[in-house]
Amino acid sequence: MPSVDSPSQQANREAPALDLNLELRRVLNQSVGAVLGRQTTESFYALTYEELADQQIERIEGKGTATRPNELERVDKIESDLLNAVAQIRDIPPENFLLADPSRDVNTPVDQPDE
Repeated sequence: MPSVDSPSQQANREAPALDLNLELRRVLNQSVGAVLGRQTTESFYALTYEELADQQIERIEGKGTATRPNELERVDKIESDLLNAVAQIRDIPPENFLLADPSRDVNTPVDQPDE
């Protein structure tokens, strides 16, 4: 009948293999990190100020689409929407606006208390 090792004896026998496993993982991890770090650094070196400026100009005034307009088109749409909303509000007769009622709504009171 084979002898059964206690958990501590089994752990002592497996410890060198575990240590080697952890050391190999550490070395591989550092190696991969060094290679990826070098690639990232080289990609930053390849990027120029002019390219970054061109990308920003393209984003601001470049060709846009219906689903992804450029920044100028977005600002124009915001301005247009705001002006349309203001025009609609101006067309509403004053009597259609409700007066503030503290028991019913959260509108700003007509007479603001001094702070």
